[in-house]
Amino acid sequence: MDFTANHIGFVLASYGMSFVLIGGLIVSILMKDRKLRAEAERLDQQRRKTRT
Repeated sequence: MDFTANHIGFVLASYGMSFVLIGGLIVSILMKDRKLRAEAERLDQQRRKTRT
């Protein structure tokens, strides 16, 4: 990559925004997965209680 080009600021800003957005998507997916797993576990425990 030519770091002396006139448009290098735009290129670096684009890479930076991409990394931030992809990181945000990963975090959001992991948080949603954790929430859904906890909800599934809670529902499974309720189902077990009703069977006994």
